[in-house]
Amino acid sequence: MRSVLRVIGLVGIPLLVWSVLFAPTFRYPFHWDDFHLIRPYSGSELLSVFHGVADPDKIETPGLRPVSTLLYHLQGSLLGENIVLQRIFLLALMAVLLCLVGILLLELGLRFVQIAIVFALFVSSRVFASLVLWISLSHVILAYIFIALTAYFFVLWMKRQRGVFLAAMLACAILATFNREEAYTLPVVFPLLWLISSPDRARWREIFAAAASLFVVVCFHYCLWHFLVPDALSPRFTLGAAGKFFRAIVASWLPGGYTMIGSTDKLIGLLWVGFLIALIVIFLRTSRPPTRSLFLGVCGVGIILSLPALGVARPFGIALPTLAFMTAVSIAIAEVYRQIQVRQWRRYVFLGTVLLGLALGVAGGVRRSFYVAESLQQNCAVRAERDGEFLFNLLEQPATIPEKRRQAGLARLSALGIKSGEDMKNLRQDLKENPGRYQGNATDRQALFRSKYKYLSF
Repeated sequence: MRSVLRVIGLVGIPLLVWSVLFAPTFRYPFHWDDFHLIRPYSGSELLSVFHGVADPDKIETPGLRPVSTLLYHLQGSLLGENIVLQRIFLLALMAVLLCLVGILLLELGLRFVQIAIVFALFVSSRVFASLVLWISLSHVILAYIFIALTAYFFVLWMKRQRGVFLAAMLACAILATFNREEAYTLPVVFPLLWLISSPDRARWREIFAAAASLFVVVCFHYCLWHFLVPDALSPRFTLGAAGKFFRAIVASWLPGGYTMIGSTDKLIGLLWVGFLIALIVIFLRTSRPPTRSLFLGVCGVGIILSLPALGVARPFGIALPTLAFMTAVSIAIAEVYRQIQVRQWRRYVFLGTVLLGLALGVAGGVRRSFYVAESLQQNCAVRAERDGEFLFNLLEQPATIPEKRRQAGLARLSALGIKSGEDMKNLRQDLKENPGRYQGNATDRQALFRSKYKYLSF
């Protein structure tokens, strides 16, 4: 129980600091997909998502994700138009996820200081801001929660061999799979997770049984998805998909993101990369074989968790590989520190270097997170354009938007001089032909501006 309370403390501190730094974002209104996804659904709509696409409006990516629609219905019914409560709810989901990750890392043998490093790097990262600043990504965080629960119950079942843990693992795996396709990686991740965390190799039958059970769940969902949903997505094994997969892996190592614009961002990013390279080289030369295997295994888990990028690469979809790679960083730091304790002066030099490196990672992540928040300001031209697509019904299918929300959105666009669908089309054309026109000051709330980074960029 004390361990759980300490994990909660490790989660609460960085989330509280993040909330203070990004307090203005708690009043950012609904945008883009939020307009029509976060709402109460009718009974017929809820029934339809169990044998069709998750979005009754048929605007979003075709997917068999009934759990996500049920979550949206819950948010729309209980929290309604209260934007502050909606955003607090997202942070609460993220807190649950990080608590589960912390407990799982304890089960795998990590110390509290290592978990603190993982949380500090992750909460300050670009991917964290991308997840919690878009309300309709609540289903992604919920899927990660179910995946973490599945992993936790898998570890408990392997250690204690009680059927209740196997049943709980399968139940959570089903909920995760019918929420997001990232769960497809679980049959491969879990055997690797056990092999790198336990010296006991005699339980290969139990490992195979768990992996086979998860594989059946994945196959069932995949077949059902492609049978019930027209135009269902499939992994693409092309050079372009391989490039996106590689970019997702690299971006997961970088708290500040893969894309770097401007000399300051590039300098911070290159210094962080240099720190990582130096740390890994020293670790590989000084580490003990078991710890080296653990490090490489965790990196392997991160690579496997990046596989969904072969289907659709999303900049907000790399939270799990980011957590895996940041765990690898904490393992390397702890092992190198352990190996150099013989000479005190070396220990102090190493500690100073590590603190500086971690400060660079955190600073780069926070800096990029502010740009993520900037791209979602009401007067950001790209955001206004995408809001207008929903509010003026410029999409192929009309969006079902609560009337109060639609009127509030139209009023915001009107204040920016966008009063019709024609104005929206003109803005879209202007953004393509004269992007430099909108390189203004983001603090001028009455003028449209173009953000430094696009929200949907790695």
